[in-house]
Amino acid sequence: MVRSNRPNILVVEDSPVVRLSVVGYLEGRGFEVTEAENGRAAIRQLDRRDFDLIVTDVLMPEVDGIELIKAARTAQPDVKILAMSGGAPNMPAGYLLKMTRMFNADAIIYKPFLNEELGAAVARLLDPPLPN
Repeated sequence: MVRSNRPNILVVEDSPVVRLSVVGYLEGRGFEVTEAENGRAAIRQLDRRDFDLIVTDVLMPEVDGIELIKAARTAQPDVKILAMSGGAPNMPAGYLLKMTRMFNADAIIYKPFLNEELGAAVARLLDPPLPN
């Protein structure tokens, strides 16, 4: 698999606006970022390269975040996973994010979040937190 010198983050989000915002922020902090529009596309990426961190939405079409977390734990057991969710009309974000913890997400973040909150969560998960 391909490996970079900089921490490599896979951002998985079905909302183009949210995905663009997260990717832009992380790239601006010096990370190498790969993006995927859903869990199915993310699983394909797991076969192509190693990641230091996956930042994934929970509710997505085709393959959701929980299925992605399970697949990632098989494909790349040491990858760190940050799950994010704003919930759904009949399913609060807290419930969804508790489920991600059951499937071994390393951290959770509630949408909407500030860039500083995202940056702090990423820094807690990565060692070293910023590229050299």
